Amino acid sequence: MPLITSRIPFTPENPYRSQRPSTEKIIFLSCEGSVTEEEYFQIVTDVFSEIRSRIKFISVAEDEVHTRHNCRTQEQVELLSKTRPKQLVQRIESFKAKNAEKYEFEKYPEDEFWIVTDVDNNWSNTIINQGKTLLDEWNEAIALCEEKNYNYAVSNPFFEIWLLLHHDDCSDEDKRYAVTDVHNYEPTSHFRDRLRTLEFPLKDKKHINSDHYTK
Repeated sequence: MPLITSRIPFTPENPYRSQRPSTEKIIFLSCEGSVTEEEYFQIVTDVFSEIRSRIKFISVAEDEVHTRHNCRTQEQVELLSKTRPKQLVQRIESFKAKNAEKYEFEKYPEDEFWIVTDVDNNWSNTIINQGKTLLDEWNEAIALCEEKNYNYAVSNPFFEIWLLLHHDDCSDEDKRYAVTDVHNYEPTSHFRDRLRTLEFPLKDKKHINSDHYTK
């Protein structure tokens, strides 16, 4: 008997939904990006098939992410645009409330919930509302994660650093782009360029070629 079954037929409008295996924990990922990050973790479970049999990487925005871009509703597009760290925590809360019966979270305390986010400009003093800065909201998000026992994976400055580390060590030049107390965020194509130079380029700046990532 397969560990995963489909509740509804797969179509671009009705993406694949997995049923919970009765004895496995699940890692739920609330990702800032709806393309590169999702593709990366899918590749992880494809490459390491033994992980797939024990742990499921399921996005908390699975319907939105796995619906093709040209088939997404406006509501789905708006949800995926809410990617600041605090909004990623809110996605988890909303997902848990909506799917409590399906996933039986109380019966599986070993489940893990993660937000996956970049530093980007989230450590800046840019005002977002009522005198609150992006950095204030960042600290609130981290505090919420710790209060609710959620985990967080932070890439500094961009998720592409994860991809680069599969192919090369970080150089001093790479580290120069990290956001610190003395170095502010700066938009750059540096990491995409590094991957291209190493002959592991992203497709259309976002999509991962799965052939570039093996055991």
